[in-house]
Amino acid sequence: MLKAARTTWRAVSRPREWGTECFIAPEGLRETVLTGNRLEQIRPPVIGVDFGGTGIKAGIVEGGRVLRSFDEPTPTTGRAEDVLDAIARAVLALTPKPESVGIAIPGEVDSEGRCWGLPNVPGFRGVNLGVRLSEKLGCPVAVENDATTAALGEYLCGHGTRFPSFLMVTLGTGVGGGLVLGGQLYPGANGFAGEIGHINVDRSEGAPPCGCGRRGCLETYTGTAALKRMFKTFGGYDVAGIKEIADNARAGGRAGLDTFQAMGEWLGRGLSAIQNTLDLNALIFTGGISNAFDLIEPSLRTALRENCVAEPLAEVPLVVSELGAQAGVIGAAHLPQLGA
Repeated sequence: MLKAARTTWRAVSRPREWGTECFIAPEGLRETVLTGNRLEQIRPPVIGVDFGGTGIKAGIVEGGRVLRSFDEPTPTTGRAEDVLDAIARAVLALTPKPESVGIAIPGEVDSEGRCWGLPNVPGFRGVNLGVRLSEKLGCPVAVENDATTAALGEYLCGHGTRFPSFLMVTLGTGVGGGLVLGGQLYPGANGFAGEIGHINVDRSEGAPPCGCGRRGCLETYTGTAALKRMFKTFGGYDVAGIKEIADNARAGGRAGLDTFQAMGEWLGRGLSAIQNTLDLNALIFTGGISNAFDLIEPSLRTALRENCVAEPLAEVPLVVSELGAQAGVIGAAHLPQLGA
């Protein structure tokens, strides 16, 4: 099985200037040459998959672009096999014979492709996702944490091209982080670097429970379920998604405004600890909640100023991913080139 190497540092080659080879890949993968407006495809397509608690996104990636995509809802049966089948369907909808596939997962994975557990997608503890999907798809599969994968995509093809050290913050059903330090992807010695969603920010007895089994994690104040809960607490109502809360806030609704202000404050407390430690060039945000970043940023910046030890740390650039919802898919497609 082709897998993403689990090392402390991963050196990553950026794509060359557009107009020459855009996708740097090992032997057996496709290279693309852009001649004028024409993409000359030399080898079979490379596919990236990004899946989370609510949806599965698969795409054919060339030169830092998603050329074709397919979306599938994440099954809610609690059975890993159903999710694996859905991922396989999404990939095979793009091509019947994939050459290689990279998978971004909402949790941690060891060097053999085995899940430590996915807090927001039950049934995966101990599942060797890489091997199982390789059997279903008939090709090598590389597996990595979704935030780390999004950071890889952003480094290669987005804002990361101008920030040598940054934290990619994923805001959605779960909350996570992917680190690039000094131009190198940093997953950590055991693959757990960037688990910012599980920084403890509330040690009170009434702290909300987290999917990881603990209480008071940053995710319990900044993830999708947290925002829905806070919106009701502030006088709102049951909503299907974050867009409704954002619409309420943009219309001047007190419940929506208070929800995003509170989220920004909690997020700033957690990220100030990261910034005090690492002194990053930027904090880059992705995930569904980042679509409301204009509502989050004011209180987030205030919290950074209140909790960072020096002004330059607090004034770190805060930017939304240039790749948007495609960051995970683009990063995942590049995972096989990190394979061992």
